[in-house]
Amino acid sequence: MSDSVPEQMPHEPVLCRYHATDRDEVFDFIREVFPAEVAVRLTKQWRWRYELNPFTPSDGPPVVFIRNGREIIGLVAGFRLRMWMGGIECVGEGRGTWVVHPKYRGQNLWRPLIAHASSAPIQIGWSRLPPRVQRGINWLSNPVRPLIRVLDAGALLAHFIFRRRFASIPIRTRTTATIPSPLRGASRPLESAVIRLEAFDDRADVLWERARRSNSAMVIRDYRYLNWRFCERPDATYILYGIERASELEGFLVARATTYRGLRWGYLVDFLAPENSTNVLSTLIGQAIGELHQLGVVAVSCYTTDKAARAALFRNSFFPAPQPKPIRFVHFLQGSRTDLEEFATLKTWYLTMGDGDLEMAH
Repeated sequence: MSDSVPEQMPHEPVLCRYHATDRDEVFDFIREVFPAEVAVRLTKQWRWRYELNPFTPSDGPPVVFIRNGREIIGLVAGFRLRMWMGGIECVGEGRGTWVVHPKYRGQNLWRPLIAHASSAPIQIGWSRLPPRVQRGINWLSNPVRPLIRVLDAGALLAHFIFRRRFASIPIRTRTTATIPSPLRGASRPLESAVIRLEAFDDRADVLWERARRSNSAMVIRDYRYLNWRFCERPDATYILYGIERASELEGFLVARATTYRGLRWGYLVDFLAPENSTNVLSTLIGQAIGELHQLGVVAVSCYTTDKAARAALFRNSFFPAPQPKPIRFVHFLQGSRTDLEEFATLKTWYLTMGDGDLEMAH
């Protein structure tokens, strides 16, 4: 049989709910269908993301797989989230791993089963697949382009474009961005200060109440979610910033420095400040950029759809990066929830790199 022809199934496919006792078998499937480095990342994150998530239901995470006889041939893994939908709080899910074994692709296995895979009225994720793939299962798909701040243009050129030609040029001749003082131009009270956070406390809940967007769809950023997402992840270390005035938290930003394609790269993963306090977010961005530059990163990237956040980033010299095939934000809204219809368009969402599965892939 040619490798391009899907293998016929001797049994009727059955949708199964995941339990911790299935972990070893699911890990074997992951190692079989993914490249080695991806399989290592997925299995290392597994318990944290799906089983230890503070919002995981008592009967287990929203993870399902398809069996063909005794063989696992497909997997959809979601993690529970709490959502704010313009004043409505409800259950949501971040969709991470979604894969069919190569032998059985092209048979639309998920189409008759996907409606039974989750009961959450809102599901979100990120994908590089064309929109027609998502339309086939009634998901919405919108491109989201990153914003980038270049800190060392010479290093980027040498690495991506003219590596051999630039290899002999001394580092002192390469173009490096001027990094202003992190606090320059910040119009905020003198008693406010940028601080490094070790973890989030209940002040983050008070900030969330003040900073959530009244008409937007957002993942609820309370301290339980923030600590799980950014303090407990087993395979990444984040830098947490806050602006503190007296005993209150006025805003936060989560950054990360890592290696991407052989270069030190920075990410502004998540951030939140009241919509009318863009000076707070701008100050946090400046502080993070200054420290990431000291760590040797050549550029910093982030994603955001919020107008106030984008304005703060533009003031800090970020610009939209062109992408021939941009990452796409994909989401599903349960048809019976007519109160959620207004969130079909991208402009109604507050998104950052930390939402869903995007940043967890690095």
